[in-house]
Amino acid sequence: MSISTQFDLILRVLIAGACGFAIGYERDARAKTAGLRTHIIIAVGSALMMIVSKYGFMDLLGNKGIGLDPSRIAAQIVSGIGFIGAGTIIVKHEDVNGLTTATGLWTTAGVGMAIGARMYIVGIFSALLVLATQIMLHRDLSWLHLPYYSEVRLRVQVGDHNVSMIQKRLEKNDITVASVHVRKAETQDTVRMTIQYPESFNKEKITEILEAIPEIVEIEIY
Repeated sequence: MSISTQFDLILRVLIAGACGFAIGYERDARAKTAGLRTHIIIAVGSALMMIVSKYGFMDLLGNKGIGLDPSRIAAQIVSGIGFIGAGTIIVKHEDVNGLTTATGLWTTAGVGMAIGARMYIVGIFSALLVLATQIMLHRDLSWLHLPYYSEVRLRVQVGDHNVSMIQKRLEKNDITVASVHVRKAETQDTVRMTIQYPESFNKEKITEILEAIPEIVEIEIY
């Protein structure tokens, strides 16, 4: 392989690293589990493995008695990154965190693979699209006019109709109960609800509505 060709391959690795830097910088700024270094290394590593997959066995291809499928190396990147992404997902008290970071790592690997395959425009565009998605859709989604959802966890006095009564009280206040899960106990039931509420509402107002129900012993809103 000529020197000029190898410099072209180094350029691919550098561009992949720059894309990983852009995505990782945004994750680092939000103090996520996987940040700048992780995304850069994944992008560079994926580009490198893609290059090896394409060019690393050229001296063996075509030799009699040797059958190779270089694309298998690239295929293993996809499944391998899945294990790394799984490590960034945290499940605590039935709350799941880290899904965006995990999918970002997986896509960053795809960006590195695309650039390693010399698909510069597709790779850079994909990196910018991921970055724009993480920034623009992170907090303020009011311009999308999406419904507002919260999870409510309650401890309720034991009673046959207490949960249905709470649900009706919420619906009278324009709060839609999307799902209900009840765990029975001897003295207090644990109730988990996913609710949808109007834009004019806030969590404090929902708390006030629930506090007015005497059958509710404890309230947590997420």
